[in-house]
Amino acid sequence: MSQISQVEGCTFSTEELQKFHKFYTWSSADLDLSTVDQRIDYFSSNIDPSIDTQRLREWLSTMDLPVVDELYSRFDAYDFAHAPGFNNLLAEVYNTKDVNKHELDLRMEQAKARYYNEHVEPFNCDEYRAYKEASAPKPVCPYQHLWDHGDERSTGRRLDNVCVVDLADYLDQPVDSKELMTLATVSKIHDAIRQAYGEQYYAIAIVNSNTDGSRPFLPPLERQQEAFAALLRLQIELRQLNQSKPVVVFASGPVDASTIGVVLSTADVITTDNFSVSLSPVQEFPLAALYDWSTRLEHPGTAVFIACHPDLILRSSEWTDLGLGQGFIAHRNLASSMDRVLLAASCPPPSTRDALRKAYMAESVYPGPSKISVWRPEIERYFAPVSQGIKSLDELIGELSEFDTAWARKYLALIDDKEWLAVARLRVAALRSARDMEYSRVLAMEFAVTNAWTKDSSLPADVLIKSPADDSLSDILNVPKPAVDIPDECPFAKMYRKNPERFRQIDLQQITKHRHVDLQ
Repeated sequence: MSQISQVEGCTFSTEELQKFHKFYTWSSADLDLSTVDQRIDYFSSNIDPSIDTQRLREWLSTMDLPVVDELYSRFDAYDFAHAPGFNNLLAEVYNTKDVNKHELDLRMEQAKARYYNEHVEPFNCDEYRAYKEASAPKPVCPYQHLWDHGDERSTGRRLDNVCVVDLADYLDQPVDSKELMTLATVSKIHDAIRQAYGEQYYAIAIVNSNTDGSRPFLPPLERQQEAFAALLRLQIELRQLNQSKPVVVFASGPVDASTIGVVLSTADVITTDNFSVSLSPVQEFPLAALYDWSTRLEHPGTAVFIACHPDLILRSSEWTDLGLGQGFIAHRNLASSMDRVLLAASCPPPSTRDALRKAYMAESVYPGPSKISVWRPEIERYFAPVSQGIKSLDELIGELSEFDTAWARKYLALIDDKEWLAVARLRVAALRSARDMEYSRVLAMEFAVTNAWTKDSSLPADVLIKSPADDSLSDILNVPKPAVDIPDECPFAKMYRKNPERFRQIDLQQITKHRHVDLQ
């Protein structure tokens, strides 16, 4: 072994040089991909505790060794979310037709490198990418890229231009092991959402940081008329707000049927594997979100099938298949994916909504097969006639009694449960009536029928379902007429639902698909 010794002009002693050379030649397979700082910390703790780490760094800086990983670590840790003016580059990032996560990540990385080089310190994006590619661990499984998102920790930072409403800040603590959306809770959430009208906010996000699968994203609504009215006002506010700026919901846990209307009040809904909703049993609020169930499901009979199923649980796969969810993110990846989506939401108008949607589409993955799609032929054959008023619910039950299948037996259970049968009759009658009604009238009917049902559930469905002709929505909710019109469905879609034969000569495939609820 050659002797390492000091030479003239060198500021390091012979003893130091020998130790530093030992570090330079030392290697460990476990640390091959570590940064210089990580290697120094390990070496000084486990190999040679006597080494002066500060002097070692000074010596390394005199070598012709590009200690670039320290620069790259500073770049990776830089807070671009709050960097002045960085969000102005986001429109350029998402100005592409290719909604591919890899492509968008590269475009975002390029924008960050450009900003960092111009405003922080010299930085070369091509060299950074080459370094990352060379130092990245090789995947064990060839399909690892489908689920491996790298560092999935959230930064926990809030963005100045995105109003984030965390439901965990407002939901009451569980009472007798049961969480409830009380009147006070709904009012607090409503007040928080109103803040999003501020000019500094480009978008609003509704999240719940306390959901881990065991706690609900939105718990049941308190059985109180005032709380129900407040919830309807909240839904109206969200629809109005969504006309001027995007509202995105990250539904990361179970949602009770009585409060599902909050989630359905926007067209941008992201779910996780913890999301679920069941419409059974709902004795207190049997017609919750009636307008959305009656108008937003594309395939005939689906709403009746869901509304009357005794124990159907809709998860992310069904929610997405029904067109009610626009993205699915695995819960373990939610925190970091949410950071990237909210960063996109800070893109200034008019590109905010487009950037937001491309961002969450790029983060989304396949949620799995839907039970609804498997049963669709049977749904359209047996339940569509009930939805259209051609057959009654009793006739449906009679037809299903001829089949010996699991899903048919679920419906036959209606015969043995008189209370659930009464709910099913009411929902079928309400769904039929709501198809041809404006949003405001459906809300009025939902409110009035729910109150009447609470007082006397033994009344026939056709009696309960009669919409209050003389009461307007503002009178029923006891609030002034909204300053902004409540969004309604487009006229073409409404006419088509009333009389499809009128448009049979039109090639509907050549016409842009109309959504029943205009939430753009």
